[in-house]
Amino acid sequence: MIKYQTEFEGYIKDNGAGPYDKVAASVKSYVSSLNSVSKYLGITISVKVLGSESDMDELCERLTLLGKVSEKNIKHYRTAMQQYVNMMNGV
Repeated sequence: MIKYQTEFEGYIKDNGAGPYDKVAASVKSYVSSLNSVSKYLGITISVKVLGSESDMDELCERLTLLGKVSEKNIKHYRTAMQQYVNMMNGV
């Protein structure tokens, strides 16, 4: 589960994810990535657990230690988490 999911979707639509991304695909992909992090770790994505770079590092470390997620997927998840952190910090 993602707290502020609607706001996150709007943030991605407004800011995009990169110069070559298709916005609709990015929104769906980023939401899916955050939902995967939530599911694997049994957490709700919120500013309490994902509000900073260090939180992002900790979640990626937990995913790695879990041993169920490939490094490639963790990189994708990290990108989505970075966008969430940016939104929460007004970047």
